[in-house]
Amino acid sequence: MNSILISLIWLFLINDQQELPQPADASPTSIGVWTGPDFMKKELKPGPEEFQISQSIQYVLQDKTGTVWIATGEDGVCVFDGTDFTYFTKNDGLAGNAVRTILQDSQGNVWMATNGGISRKNKQGWTSYTTANGLPDNEILNLYLDKKGILWAGTRKGLAKFENEAFTTLPMFRSPRSPNDQPIQTPVQLIYEDNSGQLWFGTTGFGLFKFDGKTMENVIKPDC
Repeated sequence: MNSILISLIWLFLINDQQELPQPADASPTSIGVWTGPDFMKKELKPGPEEFQISQSIQYVLQDKTGTVWIATGEDGVCVFDGTDFTYFTKNDGLAGNAVRTILQDSQGNVWMATNGGISRKNKQGWTSYTTANGLPDNEILNLYLDKKGILWAGTRKGLAKFENEAFTTLPMFRSPRSPNDQPIQTPVQLIYEDNSGQLWFGTTGFGLFKFDGKTMENVIKPDC
């Protein structure tokens, strides 16, 4: 039905300019119908992906200027300034194209957790951090800013915090701990700060940890 409508509109537009091409064996009463150029026909049935920012949206942040940052699962980060959408990927300096979460610190830096490390965007441009900068793994699962302004990163193989322009990995030991135990490597899925300033970390495989600023403790059930 849409093709017929487009064809009729096209016939109307060109009616006063040229005759429609006729088949060689056409009779005087036959009518040739041109359905229009290919690019018009393609636009009639766009696929769903043509309408989407990305097929996988992980997180959305509006920064202090009102700009919206959209973390995608495979297309990098999409930035909306109120008028235009702009994409940033690994080709532009982003650490990885799978972006899990985004946050902004008090200095206006925008931080992104990706599958290739952590990226920071500010007026000076892009900076990326990986295991070469102290992270325990480049697969970043989440980011968290505590009340002191310290940035924490939960990775696939442990926990790190950002201070003095570098990340430091914090060792995590299971409880009960024996003298020969080595730090565990576990995905840190959740970071939370309570009213007293104590930090809590949810892991996959080793349960819950808490940090009071000095001691990292694997929380176990009472009387276990």
